[in-house]
Amino acid sequence: MLQLQAIEIPKVVPSPLMLCDRLLTLAQDADRAGYAVTAGHLLELAHTVFEEKCHRA
Repeated sequence: MLQLQAIEIPKVVPSPLMLCDRLLTLAQDADRAGYAVTAGHLLELAHTVFEEKCHRA
């Protein structure tokens, strides 16, 4: 007989620096795709996350 068990998956919480890196990568991709305004918004968001991280440290 087949038995199923629940598996707990731990939550992975990225660090603020990892988030900044991902936002910068997305901004570069958006810029290359011709979405300069979106790239600018992503860049501003990355800057905000980075600044908050620096002020908390």
